[in-house]
Amino acid sequence: MREPQQAWHDTLSETPEQVRRQVFDRIDPAAEAHADEFYTALLAHSEASKVLDHELVNRRLRASMAQWLRGLFSGEMSVGDIVARQQHIGEVHARIGVPIDLVAAAARVLKRAITRELCDGDLARDQLALAIQYVHELIDLAIDAMNTAYTSNAHRMARSDEAYRLFFLSQDMKAERERQKSQLLEWAHQILVRYYWDVQADASHGVVVGLGSSQFGLWLDHKASMLFEGAPEIGRIQRSVAHIETDLLPRLKDARGSHDEARAVIGRINQQVDEIKALLGSMFDRFIEAEDGRDNVTRLLNRRYVASVMRHEIAVSQRQDTGFAVLTIDIDHFARIVQTLGLESSDVVLSQVAEALLDSVRAGDFVFRIGDDQFLVLLVEVTPDAVMAVADGLRQRIGSTPLRVGGQASTTITVSIGVAMFDGHPDYQRLLDRADEALRQAKAGGRDRCVQAV
Repeated sequence: MREPQQAWHDTLSETPEQVRRQVFDRIDPAAEAHADEFYTALLAHSEASKVLDHELVNRRLRASMAQWLRGLFSGEMSVGDIVARQQHIGEVHARIGVPIDLVAAAARVLKRAITRELCDGDLARDQLALAIQYVHELIDLAIDAMNTAYTSNAHRMARSDEAYRLFFLSQDMKAERERQKSQLLEWAHQILVRYYWDVQADASHGVVVGLGSSQFGLWLDHKASMLFEGAPEIGRIQRSVAHIETDLLPRLKDARGSHDEARAVIGRINQQVDEIKALLGSMFDRFIEAEDGRDNVTRLLNRRYVASVMRHEIAVSQRQDTGFAVLTIDIDHFARIVQTLGLESSDVVLSQVAEALLDSVRAGDFVFRIGDDQFLVLLVEVTPDAVMAVADGLRQRIGSTPLRVGGQASTTITVSIGVAMFDGHPDYQRLLDRADEALRQAKAGGRDRCVQAV
């Protein structure tokens, strides 16, 4: 930390105050235009545009960029504060997946634009040289500080991604394999009923029973794609599913009047389903079990996996244009429960809350224990209209379930829930902060209630 600050001090001390003031006077009125130039250059790269090309993000980040420029050159912040600010920006870039090399490339465009503006001014030749050097050094120092924080945070998240995959591999993989095979067969049964056996079915009106709405489809899109990232079977499974949905099902619908033709199409569908089953088995069998990372009490995912899952779901949401939400859940008056029941019995309470949450969510949803008495639920593919009903259903289920402590039913507990829908911003921490703020409002409002973030 001392070295970046010293470099900053050196640049400031070697640049006359008058020159620094002249630079700021040129940058201040043009900050918004420079912000546009910076983001135009940044968004020209597909890797940046896919996470930043969102109206809400663009509006906020462009305003923040103008503010960053003014803060960098105004001289109003201490060196320690300004270095810390650059490091924070680097951490945000790592979280939302903006490559630091693209930020540096856009910064070069920014330096050229500011240099041209200084050259068009009325600075004396010696002052102009000092001003240009000052601008280049200050922006370079800012990028260096961002890069240091970006690299550290990116490495930490990469380790978290790997740990998350290891966690899933630590499950009873045989049981999970059979569960997903069962869900696959259930989907296959549904489509055959809809498209062939039930002649009054909605298929005659063009309704499609898509894999995405099934339990197996949710698991495939949201968990398998992350757990088995890079596995060749994933792509083959997806191609088989697409073949069933886009080719075979329409053919089956058209063949309903011909038994022989329909039977041939059904045979092809069953063949594709059998292939998917074989691919699932191969994929599961290739991975070994590794016990790592579950919460000791509830056996849920713990906090270390939140970042990995959140970034994955943000990418899925942006790619598929679907919504998701996070629910932060707090057991009301948990300290009093611990004091009354003792630590061992309070662990039983935590396990029962975890069990109730797991029993209430779908195959593609995620449940974490993130604190002593706090849980987090991530609901995939949920709409703003539905999320509060889901949250309140969880609250009511937990509140109406008697606690089984010491072999006997005891008093029930209540929970407070903060709800936040993903709004398109690529920084997952912002979504978590919104859910936490909603939880604080729920507790301040009397507990045993759900509050949705605005």
